[in-house]
Amino acid sequence: MNENLPQELDRESLNQLSKEELVEIIIEQSKIIRELQKTILELQQEIERLKVSREIE
Repeated sequence: MNENLPQELDRESLNQLSKEELVEIIIEQSKIIRELQKTILELQQEIERLKVSREIE
């Protein structure tokens, strides 16, 4: 995340931010969520691949 943003995203800190700063936080979080979802999917696929591989042996 941007260094200008607060470390803690508590209500008090967020209330002090401008609309633009809040939008930036949302955009950054959205990017992170997409990456995490991608990673989760890849890990789930790897787990399934390993299960199948283990069943074959």
